Amino acid sequence: MDSEGFQFPTAIAFVPDPGPEAKDPLYFVTELRGQVRVVINDRSVMTFADNFFSLRTKRVVPEIEEEAGLGGICLAPQHGYVFVTFSYHDSGNVLRNNIVRFQTSPQKFSVAPTARMDFMEIFDTYRAAPSHQIGACSVEGEQLYVSVGDGAQTAQSQSLDSALGKILRMTLDGKPVVKNPFFKNMTLTIFETIYGHAD
Repeated sequence: MDSEGFQFPTAIAFVPDPGPEAKDPLYFVTELRGQVRVVINDRSVMTFADNFFSLRTKRVVPEIEEEAGLGGICLAPQHGYVFVTFSYHDSGNVLRNNIVRFQTSPQKFSVAPTARMDFMEIFDTYRAAPSHQIGACSVEGEQLYVSVGDGAQTAQSQSLDSALGKILRMTLDGKPVVKNPFFKNMTLTIFETIYGHAD
């Protein structure tokens, strides 16, 4: 059964128009500790991606210190992109945020990625924190929206120079969106922050 066997699932993304074959993807699920699973039309559950980031844990969920890892997933069907958001430990054992874009077959997707792109440089100067990490994402047209927690640093939410405590808007390649209302005011060159209505 495709409703069983998941370990700490955090997000789900349905393929809008699944292919007709038994092995075509139906939906994707993220698991907190680092696996992205895919459920295919015959309701089998397969591993789409794993071991693509490092997370050093000491306790077990539901300890609040362990509420870190894969947070969100969203799809760009026209391109076959699967975006996942997560926190990870860098080489200095500091918890950071990141986004990975997996490439699959346009429209119908596939059970394994053919390529990947990391958006690490957007976040590599900011600390994340358990329960205050990167979270949900959404694709609207050719733009990616991502919610990012404050990293347990509440003052960062008020600063336009910080990626923390924001909803970020970027292209599907992780580049700036010129129409963003704060584009000219930002010192950050990789992404833009949006508040309220955006053109």
